[in-house]
Amino acid sequence: MESLIAFVQLFTLADTEAMQRVTKRLALVLNDSAAYQEEFAEELEERGIVAALPAQELRDVALIDALLNEELLWEADWQDPVADLAYGLNETLAQQGRPERLNEKELASRAATGPEALDILQDALEPLGLALVLLPLDSDAHALSIVADAHVETLRSLAKELDFSLVVY
Repeated sequence: MESLIAFVQLFTLADTEAMQRVTKRLALVLNDSAAYQEEFAEELEERGIVAALPAQELRDVALIDALLNEELLWEADWQDPVADLAYGLNETLAQQGRPERLNEKELASRAATGPEALDILQDALEPLGLALVLLPLDSDAHALSIVADAHVETLRSLAKELDFSLVVY
């Protein structure tokens, strides 16, 4: 449980209530995937998931949905331009209580989508001491969040230990 709490706190920072809600939800999926699918059946159905998922995929969806419900993740279409993604990430930064912001106007001049847009965003986050996190979503969307650059290795290690899939740029 300590590893799960440490993992969640990398996204929730000082928001204790959000940390508790996300931790509770992820603990359920890690300990009893069938109970998770039952409890969150309606939410999963909204994603088009009506059949039981393999445990790995369910964990990843649970992580995405838990962070999304706390507005700690921005879910966007892979074709969204950089400026739209920057707007969403700025919303995430605000929810995390971080003072840093991406310059949306400056990024609007970059006409990129998909992986190139993610590279541009990471390049913009790096001088702010932040790193872009991509959570896998089996669709045409990006599920994006942000962590402090200083915590990237800890995030990767905890994600591996807890068996969550993510890519840190």
